[in-house]
Amino acid sequence: MNGIRNESRMATFAYQIINRGDILISEVLFNPKTGGVDFVEIYNNSGHEIDLKELQLANANTAGEPASIKNVSAVKLMIAPSTYWVITINQANIKQNYQAKFPNQFVQLSSLPAYNNDKGSVILLSNNQILDRLDYNAKIHHPLIQDEDGISLERVSFSVGANESGNFKSAAATVGYASPTYKNSQELNGGENYARLLSKTFSPDGDNFEDLMTLEYQVAENASLANVNVYNDKGRLVRKLLKNQTIGTNGALTWDGLNDDGQKAAIGIYVVLFDVFDLNGNTKRFKNTCVLAGKLN
Repeated sequence: MNGIRNESRMATFAYQIINRGDILISEVLFNPKTGGVDFVEIYNNSGHEIDLKELQLANANTAGEPASIKNVSAVKLMIAPSTYWVITINQANIKQNYQAKFPNQFVQLSSLPAYNNDKGSVILLSNNQILDRLDYNAKIHHPLIQDEDGISLERVSFSVGANESGNFKSAAATVGYASPTYKNSQELNGGENYARLLSKTFSPDGDNFEDLMTLEYQVAENASLANVNVYNDKGRLVRKLLKNQTIGTNGALTWDGLNDDGQKAAIGIYVVLFDVFDLNGNTKRFKNTCVLAGKLN
């Protein structure tokens, strides 16, 4: 009898119980560039490992119910807490078109549920129970984006529902319009705003020491746009680093010491103006001063 009870217990716990909220939809690319492929990124929002073998991905039929259900993994595949994993049919294509900081965090399937370019639903399930659902629409994209091809939608917050207003936004231009396998460019990060230089001096002489000027930034409001310009000490514009581009809530920009004509800028003092603005007319300006150093002949 004991043997029978043990077998029954093993059968009962043959699969991992995944609760709603443990794993969430993080990012979706449903309208790729010509020659590109769709992807769905998921995030382990729990404090423990999760087996992707217990997950399914689906779209919705005309009645709004899960359809075209695909198993995420045919074998046991454990993912760590607070990690982002990408599901696609061609991981090489994604890596070619976007920066994938964690190239091993991909699951490649023979096919995905069909996700239309204008609107649709991405549904994540386990044991036939819906864990998360995003009902997307191309109109969610930033209104100033003219061509949405190749731009993913990123989740802003994992603490509220996927379909809460404003919880998915266009990935920033500064990260290449998608962030597969790592933190979303539009995730909330607190209320502090800043733009600061890692070093006040740089020398683009090719010696691998401070060859680039690096400007770190953080903004509280996501889906912001920015202009970043470099001026010499006479107030003359030398280099446009960003022009009306969407930015992430944090990131870094670099200047290689070249002007807009591709020529080396002169040794001297430069002013970097970082202007950030949103569609509500809110603006902020950050001013930093740096020195372009070099050897004097």
